[in-house]
Amino acid sequence: MLIANYMSELEQKKNIIVSELKGLCAHCTARAQKPHRCPVQEISARISSLRGVPLIVNNEFRGVLWARV
Repeated sequence: MLIANYMSELEQKKNIIVSELKGLCAHCTARAQKPHRCPVQEISARISSLRGVPLIVNNEFRGVLWARV
């Protein structure tokens, strides 16, 4: 249960970062239906795909050990 809380915290942080990144592209910000390719979409996809195991020391969250895929 403790690890699940830290994983959901990681997911929340990733969602915040992705939403802030989308603010850098005028098309993404306007939610334009027109398909476009921008570096923000590529970076957002990479951030969303990050997976790892929470590193907990003395019941304190210290970060994430990243899984390499």
